[in-house]
Amino acid sequence: MGRILTLLILILLAVASGAGYLFLAKIITAGEIRIAEGERRLEEGQSAMEEGKVDLRAGRRELSEGKAEYEQAEDNLFLKWSDKLLNAGKGLKEGREQIAEGEKQVAEGQEKVDAGEERLHAGELKLSQGRERLRLAKKVSVACAIGGGIFTSLAIVFGFRWRRSLARSITHSRP
Repeated sequence: MGRILTLLILILLAVASGAGYLFLAKIITAGEIRIAEGERRLEEGQSAMEEGKVDLRAGRRELSEGKAEYEQAEDNLFLKWSDKLLNAGKGLKEGREQIAEGEKQVAEGQEKVDAGEERLHAGELKLSQGRERLRLAKKVSVACAIGGGIFTSLAIVFGFRWRRSLARSITHSRP
């Protein structure tokens, strides 16, 4: 009876190992697809981040140039006097408002770039973790395949070796 039980356990272990291998193969395939998609999205995010940084640098440069022009206009007494006389001081006031708006836009752009960098970093970390899990799943899959082969081989070897005593056990156990 012990031999029959041992043989049944070996067969169950072989089937379980094979099923584990097939299950993990499906998960690994899906994981590889997700990793590829994540890498594609990360590359898109990095290029968008670079574009955002270029736009932010251009905005800063434009703001700096605008501030320099405004300071020159502020320092020019003739322009100040003519603005007050002809526009009631609206020209310089609009310049200050535009500079304030530009500073606000640059600050918002910097916040967006910082948030984008954080999201990129989080994406890189998640992708790295996914790769590690995929690598581990591949190792477990190989272990399941090897285990299935070993358990199947043992079941076959013991089945042939014990075939006479197993046949006697089965025929004597019938009423």
